[in-house]
Amino acid sequence: MKKIRLGSRTSKLAMWQSELATGKLLDNEADVEIIGIKSTGDLSLGGNLSSNVGQFVKSVDERLFLDEIDIAVHSSKDVPVDYDDRISTLAYLERGVTSDIILLSYEAKGTKRLGEVINSSESSDLDVVLDTFPEGGRIGTSSVRRQSFFLSKRDDVIPLAIRGRVETRIERLLQGRVEGIILAEAGIQRLAQLDALPEGSLDIHAMRINPVDWPTAPGQGAIVVHCLTEKLAEFGWVREILNDHYTEVSVGEERRILKYLGGGCRTPVGVECVDGESHGYIAPEDWRDRYSSGKNFELLAIDKNGPLPKSETDSDTKRDMGFRGSSRLVSTLNSDRMRMKLGDIGIEVLNTPVIELTEIEDNWPEFRLDFSLPRNKWPILVLTSPFASRCASNMIEVIPDLGRIQWLAIGAGTARSCFQHGNPASICANAKNSKELEKYIKKNISKCVPLLIPRSNVGTDNMVSNLRKSGFTVNSWVGYQNSRKIVKFDGMERNDVLLISSPSSARSWDYNELPVPDTVICMGTTTETEIQSIERFNNTELIVLDGPVTESITLWWRDNGK
Repeated sequence: MKKIRLGSRTSKLAMWQSELATGKLLDNEADVEIIGIKSTGDLSLGGNLSSNVGQFVKSVDERLFLDEIDIAVHSSKDVPVDYDDRISTLAYLERGVTSDIILLSYEAKGTKRLGEVINSSESSDLDVVLDTFPEGGRIGTSSVRRQSFFLSKRDDVIPLAIRGRVETRIERLLQGRVEGIILAEAGIQRLAQLDALPEGSLDIHAMRINPVDWPTAPGQGAIVVHCLTEKLAEFGWVREILNDHYTEVSVGEERRILKYLGGGCRTPVGVECVDGESHGYIAPEDWRDRYSSGKNFELLAIDKNGPLPKSETDSDTKRDMGFRGSSRLVSTLNSDRMRMKLGDIGIEVLNTPVIELTEIEDNWPEFRLDFSLPRNKWPILVLTSPFASRCASNMIEVIPDLGRIQWLAIGAGTARSCFQHGNPASICANAKNSKELEKYIKKNISKCVPLLIPRSNVGTDNMVSNLRKSGFTVNSWVGYQNSRKIVKFDGMERNDVLLISSPSSARSWDYNELPVPDTVICMGTTTETEIQSIERFNNTELIVLDGPVTESITLWWRDNGK
């Protein structure tokens, strides 16, 4: 009897795959030992999944070099297209389903229970799926393919990184962290066979996305077996038992196209080869920046030869909502996204920042993650502004473990900033201010989870103090400097509207003795209180925004005939 040592990750899904391969080998009178290995990919909850390409694969394959295992079993889509020449593909098992399923936290027209979806062949066109998703909803996925495909059609949506095993991601949906998650159907089906899905999972409302609109990740649904290149001949008998020729050809072609496009985990490509015909889409290189700055982008169709000629459609078509008055919005927020979005509907925005923000690198504490702790007790980094997210992203080079933990963004603007800098937040509180953020944390975060909270030099520590009094362990520090800018602005008209984004912006506007129009919009009650204390703003109509900034300004502008 031939004996073989099979290496695998330890997740239930990975072990299912290994058991499948083992069963086929046992049927052919082989003696198989499964050796479970924890990968570095399992040791991160951070949003930047693509920062370490092949992280789920390499930790297992390293055991081949150490002669601790003979073969390694992986999900094919996790294997980089440019990989170690000392490792070779020994076999592909027969491929499972390749579709993606979106699971939703609510019932909507066209949805069915997940159990019904995976037991049927019905799929929904992408436009139908998108029509069910709420305005400004949170979509959970760490896949750049899924992120870019979804955001190309719905740039109002907030992308969040829902990491971990399939079971963990479903639990995040059930906890209400997101309105939807997108998962590979193959994984759902395999866990359902094991009865390993979280309780209630099969009753979640879901839709299978039409693969014509939403082509798969190269290799999705396929299981691949690796061995040392020098031992290919020795394990030829394993290949004879396990390899499925059709899967090998189709996945090989998908990976060839991906490699031609320069692809990997960082490249947003979906492509599927069926009976020798390939079709798919790729997002443009600047898709992340375009989304973050409020610009539309189109996916490019691809076939076996690469991208097809681009359509003549203008992806930056503007919506005309009739806002063509003479009033302008003068904004201290300095948001290119807001300027672009409001400009699309005819509202001219003049970004006029009056404060300077600079990170204070030396103040950031040393931080090393204790991997012996269960992941549900790892710290969470709480970010209270877009600039805080930018600082945190920069600090990952100095403090790498910051990139392994979950980031909690106060609201949509901060979550988008995290995404723009390549480190998507895992949680978005949708809070308007620190009081609402504090309330969200108390309700949704366990007190056994330490909180890391960088703040500005002018920020108060009221929230930090209140959280500590409530039993939370909080490490807070001044992570960035907020200082006045010297600004000149002489072009203000009385019928313009001034947007003041923070108390410090209000103070700096006054310090610079800048003109004040008849109407001032402020972000939050704290800013309102500060403005009311400054004489320069006397005799102005003061409006406090309620809700997301861009959407609230749009509604106010419409209602007030600007």
